[in-house]
Amino acid sequence: MKHNVLSCRISLFVIFGAFLFSPLEKSFGYPAGSNCWHLNSPFQAKSNADVVCKVQVLSIRQEAVIKSNLFPGAQDVSRMIATSKVLSVIKGKCPEVIDIEFHYSKDGDLKLSHPLWPLYTELSEGEVCIVFLKEAKPYYKLNRIRSKLRVQPKVVDYNLGNTPKLRLLSEFLAGCESKDEMVRLQAVEELGYLGDAMIREIRSSPYRDSKEALKRCLKIDSGLSKARKIIRKMRSSENLVIKSISIISSFQLDDSPGIDGPLELLRMNHARFDPNASLKKYGIRDFSISSLQLKLLETMDATTRRFIVNLKDLSVIRRKDGRGPFRGVRGFDYAAFYKQALDCEVVKNTEAMRRAIANVIWIRYEERSVPEMIRLLDDPTIHIRRTAVSALRKCINSDFSNSWELRKDGSGFGKSDEKNLEERLKDYQDNEQQYIQHWKKWWQENKNRF
Repeated sequence: MKHNVLSCRISLFVIFGAFLFSPLEKSFGYPAGSNCWHLNSPFQAKSNADVVCKVQVLSIRQEAVIKSNLFPGAQDVSRMIATSKVLSVIKGKCPEVIDIEFHYSKDGDLKLSHPLWPLYTELSEGEVCIVFLKEAKPYYKLNRIRSKLRVQPKVVDYNLGNTPKLRLLSEFLAGCESKDEMVRLQAVEELGYLGDAMIREIRSSPYRDSKEALKRCLKIDSGLSKARKIIRKMRSSENLVIKSISIISSFQLDDSPGIDGPLELLRMNHARFDPNASLKKYGIRDFSISSLQLKLLETMDATTRRFIVNLKDLSVIRRKDGRGPFRGVRGFDYAAFYKQALDCEVVKNTEAMRRAIANVIWIRYEERSVPEMIRLLDDPTIHIRRTAVSALRKCINSDFSNSWELRKDGSGFGKSDEKNLEERLKDYQDNEQQYIQHWKKWWQENKNRF
């Protein structure tokens, strides 16, 4: 049932030519195409970097040409060294001036099908950015993908705390105030990733039962409060993409955006900002209306897969009806939203969107969503129909879900002997119509309750 919506989707980055962008003094990369979006900075800092720091690139030189034999016709790349001044350190330790190795494609006229383009992230003379580095001798190495952030060029006071996440948070809060649209957009997107990581850290912290843990969690919560305050402001942005990403990040930050903004996005005409327009402006197609609509629903799904902790006693917040932990964003009316979302044409025509909606309805199993569960019994996709049956089982019969299994005596739906997932899926597939007709009959007898 669980849909892995957190899997990374690697987009193809394309350069149209230097005239599309405003290069710095001497450019070895372009602000939109080569600087990866969807960085997920807390993950990169934790898992893929020895040092994370804010630098100003002083000079760049070519060290060598690397011959490529990866595939026939593969282009050679230059090994470049960027001498950089360290303005602040987010993770690890490093000197005040460092040399950073990165790779640069000599041929600026890359073909659309060039498979190596996403692997290279470049630096430009004079730019200020946050870099995610591997320690190596004699140079620090810029990671090959998702390795630098657009940020405010000024030095930011890290007054929220000394952990990498809290220092990154200070940078993104400052970035939201930038006049540079690229900086604002990346800050808003990264606030979402960071907020989700911090909420999950509070829940899973091995130190939750200690006084030190409580202090640490309170610092995190204080930082989250500041992030929520600024994300509310960004939801009023006149920039369509920034506004949409702010709504999506709100779910990751556990800050309800209300249902009007998300519904407005789902009802938006794709022609208003199509994939080609997104590619031209941002270097990727992922900021088109169609992509943002899917990302919204997938993020809503992903953020029901975590618990929210009450920092007064570090207990998990539970549902008002007592049936397990609360799932989702506090204050958001999921039942009212999905009732209208299922009527949107883009949802009707997109299986992945209906699947994300079905997943949330299943995991929250609210009685107010029973009419939508019944509606999904007629979905053309078996996974979604099965999810609807399971949601009805959880909501109407019990908290526990072996939803497509009958009692041994055949008297109806109930808990039976445990079977593995493969057996349960086969049981459902073999007897699907019996289960669907059971719930449709039940609905005719009970719909006045809803």
